[in-house]
Amino acid sequence: LAAFLNGVPTDEDAFRDEFFTDISLSNPEGKNIMLLGLDVRPEYRMQGLGRELVSRYSQREAQKGRKKLFLTCLDEKVKMYEKFGFTDLGQANSTWGGEAWHAMSIEIG
Repeated sequence: LAAFLNGVPTDEDAFRDEFFTDISLSNPEGKNIMLLGLDVRPEYRMQGLGRELVSRYSQREAQKGRKKLFLTCLDEKVKMYEKFGFTDLGQANSTWGGEAWHAMSIEIG
């Protein structure tokens, strides 16, 4: 396994920490996806794998009628996600792991 991406479908329009711990927030028919993780093994980084995963995931979810992807990330990842097409929405309402996070989104459908 070189990389993976996972998310939760929902009708909510803002990311919150409970998506990590409460599967009842998942709505299989939801219009949006909250991305919980994008991980690429170190030896596969800087090869476009993360961008390709996000692109294909976005296409697949748009075909299912989804409208937006949301995620949170640390400061050092904002520029990377902007290159993927995400918009930085500013500081997220998240304290997961005791960190300050950026909220980001991208329209896909």
